[in-house]
Amino acid sequence: MTTLLTGAAGFLGRELADALLRHGTQDLRLHVRRAPADGWLESLRERYPTATISIVSANLCTPALLPAVVDGVDCIVHAAAGMRGATADMFANSVVGTRNLLEAAGARNVRRIILVSSFSVLKTDQVRWGGSVDEAVEVEQDGVAKGAYAFAKTMQERLFLKAQARYGFDWSIVRPGVIYGPGASALSPRVGLQALGFFFSLGRHSPLPLTHVRNCADAIALVAHGAPSGSVYHVVDDDVPTCYQYLNRYRRDVRPLRVIGVPYWALLLGSRTLAWYHRVSKGQLPQVLSPHAVRSMFRPIHYSNGALKSLGWRQPVHTADALASYFRSISPRSGERVPQRFIAKSS
Repeated sequence: MTTLLTGAAGFLGRELADALLRHGTQDLRLHVRRAPADGWLESLRERYPTATISIVSANLCTPALLPAVVDGVDCIVHAAAGMRGATADMFANSVVGTRNLLEAAGARNVRRIILVSSFSVLKTDQVRWGGSVDEAVEVEQDGVAKGAYAFAKTMQERLFLKAQARYGFDWSIVRPGVIYGPGASALSPRVGLQALGFFFSLGRHSPLPLTHVRNCADAIALVAHGAPSGSVYHVVDDDVPTCYQYLNRYRRDVRPLRVIGVPYWALLLGSRTLAWYHRVSKGQLPQVLSPHAVRSMFRPIHYSNGALKSLGWRQPVHTADALASYFRSISPRSGERVPQRFIAKSS
């Protein structure tokens, strides 16, 4: 069976390629948009000498290239997505690219497709304070009020389900939380934002739904190899810290920050004020954070990984070990540059 992994050279994709092979994939086709780092493909082949590992380069936004990408493929693990840039860029890379891929896959009768989605698609604004979020929570109508990334991922997931109804392939959806690890930005917007020389702590006592990139990749590979069709899984590690605990650990182990804590009521009031001024000024001041986004992201709610565990998943890297290793890797004492861009890999 030939498995195609899209976005294979990305932050998650590199780890996912290894996880798929570790779980038993014997014929793996790696989709990349541009040439991968030197030695990466060779390293995979050395570690998995009995597997057939090939690579194919294509822009998913170019439909003419995709029949060759999916030809002879039995299963697609679709991890490629737009992570940064303008709204149009995220939409093109997440939604348009997915549409083109699914049409090509449908024309070639690909049997199974796994979509890597995101917690950002979940409509969590109505979940009770301190409540739990599982796979039964509904998906946003469009995600616009939560920003460009949530909009693109919500539209991608809805498009995926429409394509499944049209083509009839077996499917699963995997929704990771905030993916972290070497190469990721250290501070998710769920933790807070840096501005004017200060770091504004927004999440505070809300659990931060972290998943280490190795744990996340292992979960996706497990779903690809053994989940029933029509299943949805949330990927979040056990024993995650609160946003405030994570921030304090970062300040201690990586670098100091001048922090201003923003209570939830003040954050919600501020977002409503911004929304009002954005409306009356006809967009003169951009609406950076909507009340819907505040209610969705910054209240203390818990994300469940129970469905994933029922499939047999057990977290390969314990949270305490993963956090300690990650903070060491980005500490100035490690000799590596500390990431300064605050981009959530998945939320």
